[in-house]
Amino acid sequence: MRKISLIILYTSGALMLIGGIGDQFINQLLDVHLKFLGYPPSSDFFVKTQDLMMLMLHSVGGGLISCGVSMLVLTYFGIQRDLEWAKWTVLGIAWIAQGFNGYSMYSAGSYYYYPVAILILTTIGVLLYPKKWTIKNH
Repeated sequence: MRKISLIILYTSGALMLIGGIGDQFINQLLDVHLKFLGYPPSSDFFVKTQDLMMLMLHSVGGGLISCGVSMLVLTYFGIQRDLEWAKWTVLGIAWIAQGFNGYSMYSAGSYYYYPVAILILTTIGVLLYPKKWTIKNH
């Protein structure tokens, strides 16, 4: 189970990283965004608002990149060395980052399946990882 768990955790960290990188390449509002906004007519205000929204999306993407890198580093240096706190930290990172991301995407009518998939994978990976048993001498 240990090897399968590590593969799942590396995959979820990589998917988080890739999702954040993907956000960097979105340069205009997508159709789901326009639908959420009610297909507003083009105006100077709309163009500036779109620019602001793209800056915010790129900022979120940067945060997701850093979360993905953190998950990969914690998996390699912490979980793989059986540090119990590292797996719960990875799970916390995933739930905070992709929980907010998925909820926001769902609220805007966007495709929220990617963040939910990362949450599910990370949770499965953490729960499958075997607990290291130690015997304490009293």
